[in-house]
Amino acid sequence: MSTELNIHPPQPNKKDFRIGILGSGFIVNDCHLVSYRKAGFNPMAIASRSRENAAKVAERHSISKVYDTYEQLLDDPEIEVLDIAVPPNAQLALIKAACQRKTVKGVLAQKPLGMNYSEALQAVELCEQAGITLAVNQNMRYDQSVRAAKTLLDNGTIGDPVFATIDMRGVPHFMPWQEELGWVTLRIMSIHHIDCLRYWFGDPEGIYCSTRTDPRTKFPHTDGICTYILEYKNGLRCVVIDDIWTGPVKEGCPADIGIQWRIEGMKGLAIGDIGWCKDPYTSPSTIRYASKGDKAFHEPRWTESWFPDAFVGTMGQLLIALETGKEPAISGRDNLKTMALVDAAYASALQFRSIGIDEVEKNSKLQLSVPKEAPQGTGAFSIFFQKMGAQSESKDPLTNFTPRAQRVLELARKEADSFNHNFVGTEHLLLGLIKLGQGTAYAVLQKMGVKLETVRLEIEKQLGNGPDHKMVGNIPYTPRVRKVFSFAAKEAAALKHTYVGTEHILLGLLREGDGVAARVLKNIDINIEETRKEILKELDPNQPS
Repeated sequence: MSTELNIHPPQPNKKDFRIGILGSGFIVNDCHLVSYRKAGFNPMAIASRSRENAAKVAERHSISKVYDTYEQLLDDPEIEVLDIAVPPNAQLALIKAACQRKTVKGVLAQKPLGMNYSEALQAVELCEQAGITLAVNQNMRYDQSVRAAKTLLDNGTIGDPVFATIDMRGVPHFMPWQEELGWVTLRIMSIHHIDCLRYWFGDPEGIYCSTRTDPRTKFPHTDGICTYILEYKNGLRCVVIDDIWTGPVKEGCPADIGIQWRIEGMKGLAIGDIGWCKDPYTSPSTIRYASKGDKAFHEPRWTESWFPDAFVGTMGQLLIALETGKEPAISGRDNLKTMALVDAAYASALQFRSIGIDEVEKNSKLQLSVPKEAPQGTGAFSIFFQKMGAQSESKDPLTNFTPRAQRVLELARKEADSFNHNFVGTEHLLLGLIKLGQGTAYAVLQKMGVKLETVRLEIEKQLGNGPDHKMVGNIPYTPRVRKVFSFAAKEAAALKHTYVGTEHILLGLLREGDGVAARVLKNIDINIEETRKEILKELDPNQPS
């Protein structure tokens, strides 16, 4: 039965492509290399930030070459395939270096392909220009239950899909770099689920996302607990809950952990249970499905699991592409759609509306420009919220704002609310930057002697508090704040940054120069030009004083 469901990924005839591994963490040691050896692939070199750790991994998996640096491995002319398993903020530089050398034939990149859509697009274009085949390690597509569901959709067993859900209740193990980037869920786990839905159903018209912070996660973030709806032109709706809180399970409450998916079609339904978040993590996933006329659910079983067995599929699809000259099943170009939807999810959570892939693609080409109007979402869910008045909020496409920058906007709203102001002004943005307590802007403001209470008192002097009744709904940005966003985007572009961070928001505030924030800084004896120089120095220590 498992054979009929096509749970095993196709494999290349040529398995001796020489693979070089960049990275030596858990995902390499316990997933990539375990599955590669099982499949008969040929990993022959490894390098990581720690040569000692790389050597241990090499010894366990019988890898003959251990390099001291990434550069040494990239310079090895024998390596045909590069398998990258490093943090997202380090990946693009390695792809650039490989493209400059033009020695490898193919690259398997980790997800997320970039820090955002713009960076992912850069990686894709670099590889295309260098003639290197780029594939992405979106390995959930090769979970056995996910492949079985795809087979049931393709062969008509459950008919045209009507409604689908993915429900994750799990507490992940955080990587150290997540705190630095301010990422919790959307670019870590949700990206798997969004890509899985694309694999099953194709590209949606738009995504509507709502997020809140995770009470357990101490570093600043916006995407702790996420729920989102993918809206399809044919009426299909896909609803996902990604809940990393799951109740106080780390604080003494009994746990109910799991990832379940469900597809309801016109002829039948399929229900899956992902084994990855069980104990042990190598537990096989399961599926049960039934069609009209069946007296009971079919419940096939297998011994393979998502981790590590799915990784045979992600490397295998790249090797098949190199062998046949065709596109990989998960090519870099195709994965841009997944990256766009993740960026759209962040923007949707800020803007309270459905956002389509095309908006993210267009905004990337506009190089972070902030148009006065963005198109309305077209899905039914989006239209409903527009009618309810939620669309009155800013339509600026803030898709390139980092999680920390998005958190600043959230804190700015809270500051506006605490003053009973019915707008978010430059003064609230300034308070948000200080209250965040992290990032380049905060570090510079601290160095310049700017204190939260001093700024708050100065704002009270200038504006006072608003009326006792609070505004219902989403508080709008003032025209000056929109101008700050525009300036921030221009500052980022001038610095050749593909994102807008807290430093760019502060640069935008300083450049705007006439708002309440600028007046407050002047009144507390903060020199605008000196502050600007300090930001640039923080970004580049070699910047002239």
